[in-house]
Amino acid sequence: MQCIVPICAVTTASAAETTIDNSFVEYEVKGNGPQVVLFEAGATPGMVDWDSIWYNLPDGITAIRYSRRGEGGSGACTGQMSAADYADDAAELLAKLEISSPIIYVAHSYGGDVARDFASRNPNAVRSMLLVDPSTDRDVEIITTLDPVNGPGEIEAIKANDFAVGEGNWCFLHDSWLKDGDLGFAEIGDIPITVISGVRKVEEPSMVFEIDAARALWGQFHSEWVSEFPRGRAVVTEGSGHMVHQDEPDLVLEELSALLELPLE
Repeated sequence: MQCIVPICAVTTASAAETTIDNSFVEYEVKGNGPQVVLFEAGATPGMVDWDSIWYNLPDGITAIRYSRRGEGGSGACTGQMSAADYADDAAELLAKLEISSPIIYVAHSYGGDVARDFASRNPNAVRSMLLVDPSTDRDVEIITTLDPVNGPGEIEAIKANDFAVGEGNWCFLHDSWLKDGDLGFAEIGDIPITVISGVRKVEEPSMVFEIDAARALWGQFHSEWVSEFPRGRAVVTEGSGHMVHQDEPDLVLEELSALLELPLE
C-alpha cells in the first residue's frame, strides 16, 4: 500500500492529538488518496461538526478534520484569536502532517472566515474551496436594510447575548463582531470556489434576520461574493437552514465531488 508519509499510520485511527502553540489539538485523518481535503468546522462544536458527512466521503481522498484551539475536544486557547490566527494553526497542522500539495478546503460558518484567511495567507496552498453557509460580515447589513429603525437595536441585542455567553469561553468572539469585510477575489485569487447557502424559511420568525426577505438576502449576498471569482459557483437551497451539511448532506457531498473532479493544475 502506498502511503502519504507520515499520516499513513493514522489513516485508520480515530482522533489523534498534536501540539500547536502549547495547546493540544485533536484531529483525524481518513483515507490515503492523492487529493487532500481539509474540513474546517463552524464555531464551537469542533470536528464532530462534520459527522453527518464524514463517514460517507468520496473514495480516493485524504480527508483531515480537526478542532480549533478552545473548541471541540482540543485544549484551551488563550485570549482572543482572529481568523488569521486560526488559519496559521491550520497551516501548522498541515505542516506537521507533511501535507505539501494544494488542498480542497471545506468550511462551515465561521470556519469560512478561517478558510478565506488561510487562502489569502498561503498562496497556491488551496486548490479549491467549498464554503457551506459561511459567515459573512454583511449579516448586520441584512437587518439594517430590512428594518432601519429597529434593526440596530436587534443587532445590539444579539451582540450582547453573544458576549454574555461567549466572553471567556469563545476565543473567536471579538473577531466575529469586527465586521471589517469579507476577504474576496483580490485577496484570495482565481481558484474554484463553491458557496452553498441555506435559505430555508422560518415558520415563526422571532427576529428580522429570520424573516423571508432576510433569508433571501442571505443567499443573495453569498452569491454576490462568490460571483467575483471567475470560477465561482453559488448554490442556494431552500431545503436547509444554517446547518446545510446536516440538513442536506448529499448536497454537500455532491458539490465536493464536483470539485474533486476538476483537473489538477
